[in-house]
Amino acid sequence: MTINGGDDFNPDELYEQFPPGAAAGFGPEQGYNRFVRLNDPELFTEAARNDPVIREFLDAPFSVTYVQFKSSHREAEYYIHKPHRVMGGDVSGVEGAVDGFSADEPHIGSYVINHDRTLARAIMYAMVLSDGTQTGQIVYKQHGS
Repeated sequence: MTINGGDDFNPDELYEQFPPGAAAGFGPEQGYNRFVRLNDPELFTEAARNDPVIREFLDAPFSVTYVQFKSSHREAEYYIHKPHRVMGGDVSGVEGAVDGFSADEPHIGSYVINHDRTLARAIMYAMVLSDGTQTGQIVYKQHGS
């Protein structure tokens, strides 16, 4: 059984119908559509790096990455439906990639907080952990306005 128009259905054509976030003020320069590794030692002062808890966080065997998207824009549609492409740095309009993410064999577990809320008009915040073999994400949906 085929759905959505059969084997020749290309969902990317649908995602491309959404406006790019940058065109509406939701691009990387405004803090959207950009992956930033949070357990990067360069982001911490020397005093923080000397704190044993922070040191363990920085030395953890996985990357901790933050990203946010504005719903109803193309980058958010790709992230919702094809996170492996976005996390791997394969979607234009999104800067960077998830450090340690294996694009060759993506294994992604997702947990969505407030999944009962609509994404229309809302911001989607995500924390991503990846160790090169497995990736997990927690996505938080903001209340729609």
